[in-house]
Order: sequence, then structure tokens, then C-alpha cells
Amino acid sequence: MVWRVSDPDPVSWRPDSRRPSHVQEEHFRSADDGRSSWLGAAFELPGAFNAAALTRAILGWVNRHEALRSRLANDGSVVHCATIEQGAAAVEKTVVGDCADPGEIAQFLERLFEAETNPRRWPAYVFVTISRPPSTRLLFASDHSVSDAYSMALMPNEIRELYTAAILGVAPQLAPAHSYLDHAEAERERLTDLSDDHPAIGHWRELIAANSGQLPDFPLALGVPEGSLQRTGRIWLLDAAGASEFERGCRSQGGNAATGIFACLALAGKTLANQRQFHAVAPFHTRYDLRSMRSVGWYVGMSPVSFRVADTLPETLRAARLELKRAKKTAQVTFSKAMELLGATLRDRFMVSYMDNRTVPGADCWPHWRTRFLNSRSSNACETYLWVSRWQDGISVNFRHPGTAIARSAMDDYLAEVAAQAHLISGARPLPRLSID
Repeated sequence: MVWRVSDPDPVSWRPDSRRPSHVQEEHFRSADDGRSSWLGAAFELPGAFNAAALTRAILGWVNRHEALRSRLANDGSVVHCATIEQGAAAVEKTVVGDCADPGEIAQFLERLFEAETNPRRWPAYVFVTISRPPSTRLLFASDHSVSDAYSMALMPNEIRELYTAAILGVAPQLAPAHSYLDHAEAERERLTDLSDDHPAIGHWRELIAANSGQLPDFPLALGVPEGSLQRTGRIWLLDAAGASEFERGCRSQGGNAATGIFACLALAGKTLANQRQFHAVAPFHTRYDLRSMRSVGWYVGMSPVSFRVADTLPETLRAARLELKRAKKTAQVTFSKAMELLGATLRDRFMVSYMDNRTVPGADCWPHWRTRFLNSRSSNACETYLWVSRWQDGISVNFRHPGTAIARSAMDDYLAEVAAQAHLISGARPLPRLSID
């Protein structure tokens, strides 16, 4: 079944004076280039399926997060926002039919998510349930303009809480959440008078100069793409015990798990490509208070990460730690604002994300809920992205890269070397390599 949020009364939309965030506006303006950019989550609902309770849960979630009740539109050159009040939305459900072929279901879901997560339509998100006795699986996908990876991580716990509360007839136990629209307007105000002598702009200028006027590329050759979809996959670097030992080993030498991962990436580049300076672009969250940590929205800033690959691990860890500290400050200036002040129109080519999911509400239950997180495919000829995630049961890497044989071999070699470096630090036995296309 497909569950769509709708607006039964179009006149309920009201112009909103709050401006979209820089990243939302840039994303909205580029929506016609054919690049999909959706994020998704999938998890099990508890007990026998209750359609009425799920309707109330979806509406409760939409009422809770203003980003889900807002839309963007352009009036000439100006992108503006409109919103609907709490209680103005409805839910329409459509029975698609019965299907027992997992491949057919997967193809249907991907086509649906591609079609219904366009930032120029509302809503730019959709829900799906797949019921098979004795359980029901809920899937959700949204365009990036609505949510970030952390928002997706919040969703399973919140929807299950709202769903269970609806079944029991009690109030859901969820603390208030900040509005992303307020955050976006505050960001606009904060960056209004920014000048090109700001330290963040200097940080970007250094990275671009070090990469011949471009943003950094993956350290190994990837071949010439032929327009095919990118290859995607996932490997586990360390299990839970290995991840704990890895962090202990990093801390004993002046780092932590995050700096250790970046050190391993840098050391892999040094081993395979004689790279003496690590260069990448990395996202950092811009959630500055507790209420925003419970909010759905695109709370992400991009920053350079560039540091010297030293001859010893402690020196490399120290260099990574200092650079990540600097990068978190740079990420408070949005990428589009930085490029505007630099007079550049560059796109990130090699991105590395690190996220520790263990403190997200409900994360300890994700294995029991069979929780998975999803993202759209890409046919981009330049992008190579790594998402390093720490979970209750270890550290994994999701990746995508241009779909060439050379790129496949290069990424496999690179991640194998990253894993070798991580196991060297942790003293853990290597895990069997797992790659999912």
C-alpha cells in the first residue's frame, strides 16, 4: 500500500516570510537537472497491522515537523516558502496489490521513490507498507530538501511511538522539536553580512588552490564513465568489539573513532597512491541545541577536510583531529554562500561522511526492528561518496562511485586498505569482506 500526505483544501496554504536555507534553495534550483536525491528508511511496525493507527501516526509526524508541512516555489528569480497549519493535512492510501517477487517489489519501490520525491512537488515524500503475516514493514522516502540522514535516523522511533500511542489511545512520549524553517531563517540572517575574508572562505580557498582550482577527487583513477548508474555497496570494517578496540587504540594515541577513520582513509591513499596530503569534502551537522536534535530538516554544512599524512599514526591522528575541529567551524558557513563569495561554481567530487548513530533515539532497537537506511542511485560521472557509520554492532562503510570496472577495482582496493589500517589499530581480526551491489 502507498500512503500519500495530501492537502484537501488548497487555500490552507499560506505564504511564509521565512526564507529557505541556502542548501534548500540551491537544491531546488538544480532540480531540473535529472539528478535524484532522496533518502529513505525501512523498519518493522509492531504487532498486527492497524491502518487507522498508521494514518494517525503519519499525520502526527507531519504535524510535529514543520518541514513536512512546507513547500518551495519560485516567483521569477526568488524562491519562497509556503506552509500549512497543523491539522490541515490528510492521508490518502492506495492498495497497489499482491506481489511475492522481491525483485519486482524493489523495482516498484525505486520507481515510486524516484517519481514522488521531487523538490518541486508537495509532498516531496511518500510512505509504503508491505504486509506479510505476521508483520508489516514501513518504508519512507523523501527528497533531500526535506530531511538529512539524521532526520531519517530519528524517524523509526518517532513513527513507532506515534503508531503505538494511537493503538493504545494514549499521548505519545515525544519531546517538542524545533522548526527547521526557523533554523533556515536564522541561518540566512547570520550569514547576511559575511565577507570573503572570513576564515571559512579562506579554508575553502586553500582546498581549491591545492587541487588545481577544483574540489578534490578520489585518490585513485576511476576510469571514464559511460553514463551508467553508479555502483553502490556496503562493507563492514569492524564488528562491535573491534570498533570499541579501534576507538580505544585511537584515544591512546591522541585521537578518537572519527579522527581514526579519517586517518585510515589518509593512510590508504598514501599506501596506494603515495598521497601525502589527504583531501576531501565532508558534511557536518548544524544542529546547535537539543530541540534541533529532535527536528526533521536538512541541518548539514559542508567543509574541506585536508591534512598532512604523517609518517606515524599519532602524528596523522593529531593532524586529522585539528583539521576536523577546523572543519566543524567552516561548515557553519553554507557551501553555496562560500562558493558565491569565491565566485566559483564547483561541485564536490570526493565526499566522506562520518556519523555515530548509537545515541539516536531508538538506535539500540534498530536490529530488532530490522531497520535499514536507503539512498537514491546516481549516474554522476564525477562523484565518489563514502558514508562511514558507527552502529551498535560495529562500523560500516556505504559507498557509491562511477560505474566502471576500473572504479570498482579501485574502490575495492581502497576500502580493503582502509579496513587493514583499522584492524591494525584495533588489533581485531579482519571481518569477511561483504560488498552489496
